[in-house]
Amino acid sequence: MKRLTLPRAALLALWGVLLPGCCAAASIGIVTIVDGEASLLRDAQRFAAAEGLRVRDEDIVRTGADARLVRIELSDGSALDLGPDTELMLQPRAGGRFGERAATLYLARGWLKVASAGQPLAGIASPSADLRALVGTAVLHAGPEATLVFVEAGQARVAEAGAAHEVALGDGDAFVRRGREAATSARRPPPGGLAGLPRAFADSLPRRAARFQARPAEPGRGLPVTRAELASWIDAEPALRTPRVAAHAAPRSRPTVIVQRAEPRPVRLDGLMTWPLAAAPAPSTETTR
Repeated sequence: MKRLTLPRAALLALWGVLLPGCCAAASIGIVTIVDGEASLLRDAQRFAAAEGLRVRDEDIVRTGADARLVRIELSDGSALDLGPDTELMLQPRAGGRFGERAATLYLARGWLKVASAGQPLAGIASPSADLRALVGTAVLHAGPEATLVFVEAGQARVAEAGAAHEVALGDGDAFVRRGREAATSARRPPPGGLAGLPRAFADSLPRRAARFQARPAEPGRGLPVTRAELASWIDAEPALRTPRVAAHAAPRSRPTVIVQRAEPRPVRLDGLMTWPLAAAPAPSTETTR
């Protein structure tokens, strides 16, 4: 029997086609509107957000203080609108350890408007409150002094972060937690509760994902992310907290994240992102003055 073989060039071409498809991270949605400064943190790099850019699990989307609106349309049909000065993690891997929280999104700070599509949206976690089983449209604000959940239309359940007791919310209902005070719910947002609501959230914008499906945008040149840029995530609540890392740097040099290990290899920072880590240097015997 004759043995069939393929020319080496053909094999290499086939490998080039198959390899990206099997190794590339799956897309979970696409950026469809960018109005203002916004960036995406992925794999220890920062990329400028652009319309048509596909997003993946564990991407962190960050908007600038002067941004008007960034929209992400997810594969399940739901839409996420980010206001100014906002940080949102998509599909945090640590979400599985939230137990009942079952978070598919984590709003660290800022304004977020969410519109579900068909099936209830599983969960949106934040430092102080969790929105669950949303069917409809809701607005969330996570700030240093207060957290607001407002169901604009539809229904949802809400609870204090990590708590089992849930409160049912319907059209126009609001849930507020101020500082360490007990959370309260009401038939409408409290006076001043929606102060600072992005104007763009009042607009009814058509879905635009279809126009980018055939020709999505590719990420531009990425810039290295410093540890300082991720400090709020590294020091976040236990469910998101990364393993202990140390900053080791010579005076006036850029910090390098290191871990205690013998051989150099990348380490997964517990659901945050992969940092290219170097082997820890030998302990110094010199005394720092």
